Amino acid sequence: MKKLKHISGILLISLLIGCESNLDVKPVASIDAKDAITDANGLNSALMGMYNDFQSDSYYGRDLYILGALSSNDGQRTGTSLDYQQFENHSILSDNATVESFWSSVYTAINTTNNIIERGETIVMDEAERNNTIGEAYFMRALAHFDLLKNFGGVPYKATSTQGVGSDINLPRLSREEVYDLILQDLTAAKERITLDKGNFFVSSTAVDALMARVELYYGSYLQNTNQDGQPHYQKALDLATSVTENSKHELVLDYGSIFTSKENTEVIFQLNYSAQDRNRMSYYLSPTSLGGRGEVSFTNGLSNSYKKDDARSTFIFQEFPTLDGNGTGKRVAKYQDTANGADPIVILRLAEMYLIQAESHYRMSGMSAEVKILEALNAVRERAITPLTSLGSDPIRTILDERRWELCFEGHRWNDLVRTDRATSTLGISVNSQLYPIPLKEIQTNTSINQDDQNPGY
Repeated sequence: MKKLKHISGILLISLLIGCESNLDVKPVASIDAKDAITDANGLNSALMGMYNDFQSDSYYGRDLYILGALSSNDGQRTGTSLDYQQFENHSILSDNATVESFWSSVYTAINTTNNIIERGETIVMDEAERNNTIGEAYFMRALAHFDLLKNFGGVPYKATSTQGVGSDINLPRLSREEVYDLILQDLTAAKERITLDKGNFFVSSTAVDALMARVELYYGSYLQNTNQDGQPHYQKALDLATSVTENSKHELVLDYGSIFTSKENTEVIFQLNYSAQDRNRMSYYLSPTSLGGRGEVSFTNGLSNSYKKDDARSTFIFQEFPTLDGNGTGKRVAKYQDTANGADPIVILRLAEMYLIQAESHYRMSGMSAEVKILEALNAVRERAITPLTSLGSDPIRTILDERRWELCFEGHRWNDLVRTDRATSTLGISVNSQLYPIPLKEIQTNTSINQDDQNPGY
């Protein structure tokens, strides 16, 4: 997909004007979206461009998951990136180039979704295909804003496309509650439109339910942490996750490693596709030079040592690979093995997470009175890797978070799990202010609706 030529707000949105806000993703040389999306072919090209934007190295193609690993206690910097060092040390500056690139890449992707939503309705084509495409765009717009919300707190919600210098690009930060509500509105719109199943490289109706379950769990956690009522959202998270586990075509695979080594499997609900011509940088950055990688980031001993020694997940993730010179072996995060081609898929949603959402939601609503149901959900995931749990222990949330860590490491969860459950400060020994990334300095300097008073505390 990355070889496709971009169009305004759809495909060629990579260069930003230095003196303008990141919310203005107008390219230097482009075709206006209203001229490009005029028929079914244009709309389909825009759809491919949308997925392409999410594949960016500054987004799902590398940084989103790596920054989360560095910010948590799962990843450690083993290379030379000073930007990454700031995440590892929780001393991020607001002019950090990686923060800037992540923020701008996400809003580039959002602009693409907006063009599809705005232009798609007028296209004469098969109605189901048109509605499905628009629904996919609503889903991806929700996902992008959710990724921003998790890491920055309340953000501008960009719901209209940037089409030129006359576009309103100076949007204010919204409250977290407002952003959560808009995300759920977009997911509802997606659910109403998506009827086609095109495989797990595209958004499906099940993917909408799965993402909505995740969002509702986070929303409930946020409200609970701010002394508000999160119970309705925990109930919705439980209902949605249960619908996916019981009513969808997806099943847990017996071989944990095949989730990542086989692009076609029954567990993955939604993932991004890559190839040698359209690569990501996960394995390259997570592999040592002896295995052909850059050696920029690796797993921590704290992560690898936290597994029980007979856990099949640990055996797979931390396995030995022969070095390029044939004289020894080395380790990488084995969820991403294709260092040469970068063709590993990036998993965004899979069935195991739904069981883990069930477990946490049961506990949040009913406490230990739901222990049987909680253990049933946790063991559905554990049983392919290690012996079942028989007790939740003295700290049930810790038990659930440990299971999420062992199952989902380096898939973009650990950091946000610690923050949303209010355990980042105690687990990592960091300040409360370090739980959010800084709004990029450039955005504060150029967006007339945001100033230094709107910056996250501590930056």
